[in-house]
Amino acid sequence: MLSRRDDHSIAERSPLLVADPEDRNAGRLPSRRGWFAPIVRTLIICAALCAGIWFYIYGDRIIGYVETETGAGAKPDPALTAVYEHFDIPPLPNIVAGRPAMAADLDMLRREHCDWNAVYKFADELAKQGYRREAAKVFIAFSSKCKPSNIALSSAAQILDDLSDFDEALKVSNQVIAMSPGMPDFYFQRARIRQNAKKYRDAIDDYYSVIGLTDNIAILNSAVFEGISASYRELGEYCEAIGPLQLWVSTNPDRNDTAVVRGIIKLYETMGKCASTYATGSDRFPTQGKNVILAKVLVNGTEGMFIVDTGASFVAVSKTFAARAKLPVDGNNGISLQTANGVSQATRTTATTVKVGHVQASDITAVVLDDNAALGTEVDGLLGRSFLSRFDVTFGSREWRIEAKN
Repeated sequence: MLSRRDDHSIAERSPLLVADPEDRNAGRLPSRRGWFAPIVRTLIICAALCAGIWFYIYGDRIIGYVETETGAGAKPDPALTAVYEHFDIPPLPNIVAGRPAMAADLDMLRREHCDWNAVYKFADELAKQGYRREAAKVFIAFSSKCKPSNIALSSAAQILDDLSDFDEALKVSNQVIAMSPGMPDFYFQRARIRQNAKKYRDAIDDYYSVIGLTDNIAILNSAVFEGISASYRELGEYCEAIGPLQLWVSTNPDRNDTAVVRGIIKLYETMGKCASTYATGSDRFPTQGKNVILAKVLVNGTEGMFIVDTGASFVAVSKTFAARAKLPVDGNNGISLQTANGVSQATRTTATTVKVGHVQASDITAVVLDDNAALGTEVDGLLGRSFLSRFDVTFGSREWRIEAKN
């Protein structure tokens, strides 16, 4: 029988009998923590990361709120208070106003409230920091208190539209157009706002104003024509939704006459049951060797003398002829047009049928010109692209031909 001394000697002579947690040959002792500990550790790390990201995004707002509620922190510089009051915005939290870029902008505006470069940088920085409505107010205040600026107001309208404050965005956009009635870009902006606000008929008028104010509509983005078509589609007027797409194709057939566009047109023809009446027939007419081609055209069954004008975006008629043809005229459907005499106003309408010779089309967008004298005394209207784009049209030295598209 071994004594205690002998037992101790054996342990000294046999180190393998002593457990060593760091001995890789013998293997680590089994962990007693199980599967639960790694999950807890992972959750703690994720929570810490989320908290850090949240504080990075919203920390300034929280600190600013605490400063406001508790009165902690230094009060805004009186000179900066004057800046805030000038631009009709509440004081920014000190932590936001103290950031280098913001502090530099505020310092410039403290000295010069109406420095446009400083105003633009300040509004841009406000938007970056999450104060987008305040940025819009800065632009509006600049235009009203410093000098009228369509750029400032347009920037404000865009911000408000992005915030889905469509009523305020439209108020500002109306001011922009009143300031610059001949600029198609501003009508496009208002059209988008109206479309976002689901004011589709008003949006259509603005989109058509973009077309009417553009000398060469081939340079226009497809968004103009798509916007008109989409607005008609939302109204359930599928036959009318085709016309803008055909007009888009006619501006550059090689580029725009794609399988996608043709597919959409076919879909709308089916949904609106308008394939049989949309555009039919073929015919040819003498040109009389003249630069100006005249044609007898029936609008809603009423005959008039029209100039065939591929440069005109729409079928355009005088007020007198519109009354004879019983075209519906709604004063709320006003659009702007660029003419030889400058920007003029017209009323958008729809002709049930337009016919020239053996060629006929239905639901044609037309405009009634406010100025009867614009067409002269011998002409009732212009046969423009809103009709011609539905057909294949060719002009020769002796005749011009027109036939429905395949």
